Amino acid sequence: MTEPTPESPSRPESPSSPVSSSPPVFIPDYPFSEAGDADSILRSSDGVDFHVYRAILSLVSPIFRSMFSLPQQADAPKVPVIDVAEDSDILDKALRFFYPGAQPIVATLDELRCIIEILVSKYDMECVSETAKDHLAKYLARSPLAVYCIAVTHQWEDMAMLAAKESLKLRLRAHDTVAPPELNQIPAAAYHNLLHYHYRCGVAAKSKTQTLRHIPAPNEYVWFSCTDAACAKHTSSWYLADNQLSPVRLWFVEYLGNLGTILMETPGTNIGDDTSLHLGYKKAAKCANCREKVFDQLYDFVSNHLASKVEEAIDEVDFSL
Repeated sequence: MTEPTPESPSRPESPSSPVSSSPPVFIPDYPFSEAGDADSILRSSDGVDFHVYRAILSLVSPIFRSMFSLPQQADAPKVPVIDVAEDSDILDKALRFFYPGAQPIVATLDELRCIIEILVSKYDMECVSETAKDHLAKYLARSPLAVYCIAVTHQWEDMAMLAAKESLKLRLRAHDTVAPPELNQIPAAAYHNLLHYHYRCGVAAKSKTQTLRHIPAPNEYVWFSCTDAACAKHTSSWYLADNQLSPVRLWFVEYLGNLGTILMETPGTNIGDDTSLHLGYKKAAKCANCREKVFDQLYDFVSNHLASKVEEAIDEVDFSL
């Protein structure tokens, strides 16, 4: 009879390391990391403590000033803990907007909007407005409509004006314009004011393509001086600065017409860039005489005369919230 073979002892399995799905805990950096002689703690919604001085918070925020002026219970801790609704990441960035020894850190416009909402709207810190505007200005070229909405929300007319002017580069009145979510936060009247300003700037800008009275006379630009019989003249002569009528080539009038249409839709168009100038180059190319001079002369005309007149016309359009 065969004796049973003893079973080999099984090797105990190594316990696997638990994998945590929770995000790493935020650790505040200077100047909120050390307790020192800080006399208050702001505790974020995710349980992170920020050591602060109530004198600083009271100085910048009437909300905190009122809070700290309330009588304390006899058994209250020496260093009071104030629970806030903001998480540690946004609270850290908000505090850095006004706290001595800290530098504001903002990654996105949406983050900036959130910080402004917390500090200005919730805690009534009007003192951070200028810092907030400086940061908003960095997004003017990229997101003028969103900046306009934020400025309107906080009644910052100077920033709203800058954003409105920057929006002139957009096809704001076109049906396919994508509206930013910030539009939901402003009154319809504020958006109507922007659209009306955009329209009036378009009318003003286009008007400068419908007159040549700002051009010195006599003028040697080729669209006035071309003698090629094959280069068609416009049916009407145009007044120049001397108030005398001057014949002008048809291609140039058509170029001004096309430019006016563009400016009506996007008044902030850079009419001195290659794309806009190409409209004139293409039309002038049909005449051998005009073709030789149009590149230098059209650039000179737009840069030294027309662009500044368009800018002046836009600057005369008033804007208000």
